[in-house]
Amino acid sequence: MEKGTEALKSKVDKFQRATPNTVLVDSILLPSKLKLALTTLIFVIVLLIGLGNPGGILAQEAAEDSGLEDALSGFDDEASADEDDALSGFDDGTDESGSAEDTDATEEEASWKQAFSGFSGSTGFSASYSFAKEAPADATQADWSGLTKLRPYFSLTWDAKLGENWKTRISGKAFYDFAYGMKDRETFSEEVLSELEKEAELREFYLEGSPFGSLDIKLGKQIVAWGVANSLRVVDVLNPTDSREFGMTDLEDIRLPIAMTKLDYYLGDFKLEAVAVHQIEFNKSPPFGSDYNPSTQIITEVIPESSTENTEYGLALIGTFSGWDASLHWAQYFDDSSHFKITKITVIPGVGAIPTLEQRHSRLTMGGATLSIPSGNFLWKAEAAKLQGMEFALVTDKTFSRTDALVGTEYSGWSDTSLTVEFGVQHINDFDVTLEASPDAQLEDRIATSVSFMQDYINQTLHLSMFGMMIGKSGQDGGLNRMSLEYDVMDAFSVTGGVMLYQTGDNAYFQSLNENDRLFFEARYSF
Repeated sequence: MEKGTEALKSKVDKFQRATPNTVLVDSILLPSKLKLALTTLIFVIVLLIGLGNPGGILAQEAAEDSGLEDALSGFDDEASADEDDALSGFDDGTDESGSAEDTDATEEEASWKQAFSGFSGSTGFSASYSFAKEAPADATQADWSGLTKLRPYFSLTWDAKLGENWKTRISGKAFYDFAYGMKDRETFSEEVLSELEKEAELREFYLEGSPFGSLDIKLGKQIVAWGVANSLRVVDVLNPTDSREFGMTDLEDIRLPIAMTKLDYYLGDFKLEAVAVHQIEFNKSPPFGSDYNPSTQIITEVIPESSTENTEYGLALIGTFSGWDASLHWAQYFDDSSHFKITKITVIPGVGAIPTLEQRHSRLTMGGATLSIPSGNFLWKAEAAKLQGMEFALVTDKTFSRTDALVGTEYSGWSDTSLTVEFGVQHINDFDVTLEASPDAQLEDRIATSVSFMQDYINQTLHLSMFGMMIGKSGQDGGLNRMSLEYDVMDAFSVTGGVMLYQTGDNAYFQSLNENDRLFFEARYSF
């Protein structure tokens, strides 16, 4: 405890040097670091309100993309009406003052205008500053202190209707991070530079349509979000996630689209959903050498081939009723999180037995259910699932099953405010104490609690977001706190500033994150 207290005091001193003239206040959420977090929050509120409260501010509606229907919105009657208006007056092919050629040219121009009207996207830059980590004494080591990100980015999406019953979406993104070039670039690992310095990738790329009224088909790279949870995953197992900066991004933004075929069949209050995943792809983990990856050696990851034999499958029966929703889920898939496998053991005199490790992915079978019930200003929700087929390094003669459960609530009784609390537990059935040792480092029960608070101010142009998660019954295994303020300078332009704090504990991974606390900033223009 004394060592942890000294470390926390050291981080407070460093933070106060980075943000002078702040005052620590008492709080009740996650006490070990939230005093510091709320101090930063007050400082950022004062700064942003002082700089960004001119007269005549335009309010912007905060619209969250919470599902596939929202992601595809904007393709319905409005687009059809625009097309009818653009082509009106050309039914006869010619008129007294125009030729057929003029009519064809006008129709072609209208068609091009309609095609380009489907483009949207954003551009801007994001930055982060690590205030808790010291620069390395050895100049040959990577420096993760100070400026850790200075990243301009660009994303573009094209949505279009193809006839009356079909739609398509193509989206991509790219970024380049100048922070590595501003330091000694050669000290960073090849893996870090390859994955974090620059990236250009195709994201969603799909075709969706309705061959007949009760059946929808969606083909291509897409996201299928199962479940009712906001931050903890139970039945949401089909899409991998981008976890390269742990905790810095919300669940709804970190899912990675992969190639799937999805069929939705509607029957009254029910929807039957069948999914086949053709692309075997796993979580984007922090690369070797990253400040989010404490590993001291590169461990080979074995990725199954994307083939017919390895296709992943999912089924869901989703019911929407008067006053409540429920769903049943089944999936057979490869675990997006890897486990270790010992491939050989080398005995070194004077040192001992040294294992050679590989990262493998178990083929799992999941059966689960969800439930959500609104009641006044509350939305109560629950998820439960059983996973079978889990493999570990230290017990090789059998596979294990795990039971996951989640309960939570959302409260929206305050004006322009939402509060979400979720509690989840993972229980390994027939637990073997051998798994507690390295490299498995498993616990029979893993518990996580998350709290999310969002509130809008100044005619919904200033958005406060606070998120906390603790691991263990009372946070003894670690946790994190993230706070941010987003200000809509105008309808299409916003700026965001905040602080991320990691809470150390008994868990070795959170101990490695203890000095990764950072300030972050983003400026975004959407079009």
